[in-house]
Amino acid sequence: MSLFNRNRANRSTRLTIISAGLLASLVGLSACQSTPTSPVMQRENSVFETTGLGKTKIIAQQNALTSAKKTCGMRQPIVLTDGFQYNGVFDESTGRMVQQATTVVGAVLGRKAPNLSRDDDYEFNITFRCQ
Repeated sequence: MSLFNRNRANRSTRLTIISAGLLASLVGLSACQSTPTSPVMQRENSVFETTGLGKTKIIAQQNALTSAKKTCGMRQPIVLTDGFQYNGVFDESTGRMVQQATTVVGAVLGRKAPNLSRDDDYEFNITFRCQ
């Protein structure tokens, strides 16, 4: 093997090791977590409050509404107030960029990219009444 080819092989090996280290770090940051159950708190005048957690806004909203439906039983939950909150490691747009970058690196290396989203990245808070 010529000196030129050996240097190129060493650079390629270093790049692979650095990329693998980056991916391992990102996987470590995205440790698996289970979604905690959402307690429902009763307020005055038959008003209830709960929070749904999820990897996405839609999942968080569905979890909160499921909790509200369980509380109301046969009656229909009527949402009085609602609001989202993002709790990711990065801010929302940076988190998307980092996820896209890990997807590209994973595609280049021929590996599946780690999912950096957690089960509690989004919170959907609602107050509701059963009717």
